[in-house]
Amino acid sequence: MTRIVSIRRNLLGDLSIVIILLSGAIMAVTFLGAREVVRTLSGSLISQTINQTEVKLHQFFEPVIRELQVARVWGRNGVLKLNDPDALNTLLIPVMEQHPLISSLLIADSSGNEHMILHLPDRWVNRQTRRQQWNGKSRWWEWTNNASEPAVTWKALDYDPRTRPWYQGVLAKRSARQEPNPSLRDTDLHWTSPYTFFTTKDPGITASVPFNDGNGQEYVIGFDILLKDISTFTTSLKIGNNGKVVVLTNDNRIIGLPRDIRYDTEAKRKAALLRTPEELGVDLATDSAHAFASRPEGESGPLRFSSGGQAWWGEAKIFQLLAGSPLIIVVLIPEVELLGDIAQLRIWILAITLVVLAWALWRARVLARRFSSPIEALVIQSDRISRGDLDPTPPIESTISEVRRLADAQEKMRIGLQSLMKLESDLQLARQIQQRTFPKQLPVMKGLELDAWSEPAEETGGDTYDIIGYSVERSGGIVQLSPTQPSMAMLLLADATGHGVGPALSVTQVRAMLRMAVRGGSSLTTIACHLNDQLYSDLHAGRFVTAWLGELDAEQNTLRWFSAGQAPLLYFKASDQACTVIDANAPPFGVIEQMEISVADPVILEPGDIFAVFSDGVFDAKNAQNVAFGVTRVIDAITTHHRHSAHAIMTALRESVNVFCGTESAGDDRTAIIIKHSNS
Repeated sequence: MTRIVSIRRNLLGDLSIVIILLSGAIMAVTFLGAREVVRTLSGSLISQTINQTEVKLHQFFEPVIRELQVARVWGRNGVLKLNDPDALNTLLIPVMEQHPLISSLLIADSSGNEHMILHLPDRWVNRQTRRQQWNGKSRWWEWTNNASEPAVTWKALDYDPRTRPWYQGVLAKRSARQEPNPSLRDTDLHWTSPYTFFTTKDPGITASVPFNDGNGQEYVIGFDILLKDISTFTTSLKIGNNGKVVVLTNDNRIIGLPRDIRYDTEAKRKAALLRTPEELGVDLATDSAHAFASRPEGESGPLRFSSGGQAWWGEAKIFQLLAGSPLIIVVLIPEVELLGDIAQLRIWILAITLVVLAWALWRARVLARRFSSPIEALVIQSDRISRGDLDPTPPIESTISEVRRLADAQEKMRIGLQSLMKLESDLQLARQIQQRTFPKQLPVMKGLELDAWSEPAEETGGDTYDIIGYSVERSGGIVQLSPTQPSMAMLLLADATGHGVGPALSVTQVRAMLRMAVRGGSSLTTIACHLNDQLYSDLHAGRFVTAWLGELDAEQNTLRWFSAGQAPLLYFKASDQACTVIDANAPPFGVIEQMEISVADPVILEPGDIFAVFSDGVFDAKNAQNVAFGVTRVIDAITTHHRHSAHAIMTALRESVNVFCGTESAGDDRTAIIIKHSNS
């Protein structure tokens, strides 16, 4: 039998012990957890810096890739002619002026003929090479922007562009595939390893692509890109007082120098580029490389190591420019800078803890005759819960029944709040994951306009859509995904029963299966059949997915489609100025085991024609009077705005739904896809 004790006699002693233990626990957590806090802080700062550096590298390389692709198109159209240097200069010099990081531009054919455009600080230079005609000589043109005529000279230069890395790299790609056709594939984009340029001796990297001018002649065009801007960025990037960023090649050569007084001028940076940390005497980079090399396999996250007698935190991440040409971003932060704030925080915590401890002991003496320790503990826990700290604590023991019931109720409240906060966090994460499955960029198809929109009724929705642009090689039937100017596109709008996490998983599964099928080159009929088979096996009774699949051909302006319970479909015919309502041609996926797949006859899209697909959340959107938006209002919106772009039609439709519903919340997910044949 539990002995009943006096609160007056024991409260002061018990409360004093509790306060002392709590203070000791706070100090223990503060000091013992400092390393984990440092790891967290370093991880956050390093991750932010790596992301910032990756964005800068993308901004550095991607414009060059776009311009190189444009130049390849010019070459395939016969615009780039080596025998017309004036036309080449007129066409390509503006490209180099727009992108100063392109130091030179080279075009060479399979016979060793070449035209080079070189941009120097004070002048422009052309070098023309004719291997079979000029017997080891090359013709050079030099001029300034103010010169009326270029100065022409001849130089003895035994130079063959076909031996250069930018040309050889394209050939190596072709050879690696062991193709029977010896011609270069003009779909290849090659990046050289960083090297010193032949003419200017500047450190750089070359991007090159092959092309065929349509007359059987093979060419390679390359852009020489200066690497000095990368070091200009990394040496100016400030991480604390002494943090550093280094960008390395995969063979441990530096192309992004760390912030250091030794590299405060462009000349010093140029002299140091493409050298290894050991050659430069950068002990920090060398020590970090050894630390990363010796870390256990599979371990990730910030790494702590020693260099120069002090502790550092660092992380390395691969930046994949293209296959075979990776760069390595290394971020390094001295631990002392991270501990500076923590050390100051320790002092404050210690001071505050001692003050609170002294005050609590004095206050306990005053309140010993009126309060008990369980009630005080409950108050402390209530304050903790009100601040959002829902971690479990040891249970409160008390012989007073009212206090015990209050403690039990408080624990149930804490568990309930903890579950609600975790559920909210999980739902937000699920929403982010689902939103990332939507296409970040819709395919741009010649003569066709595409727009899509999806809005879940809750954090996650049972609707999804996808638009996959691709092209199919005529010779091998290989599918190549392409967001820009694809010849084909596969479209999906799917709606699982209900809305929330469960349906979101179902439609995400449908989208993933579709992506895999398109990459595998499956036909529309095969895709529909496999989707139904898989969903029939996975879904429980009473669950199904309605889906519309479309195969869009930009060359023929045709749309082949199959609808499994997704209806109505709307087809606006511009020549008739009327909208046709089309029903589904099969039941939803997952309802019957063996579904008969019947793809509808192709729709030939004439200029101004519109084909639109909507989930039932659009048609069933209700206003305050419980009236549905309906098919008629959707048709009216399309008809009224049919002369506008697909995006403008979608915007007008969304505004119409929002105005109609007013402040009423969405009862179901809303998703739409609009396809329009351009009027132009």
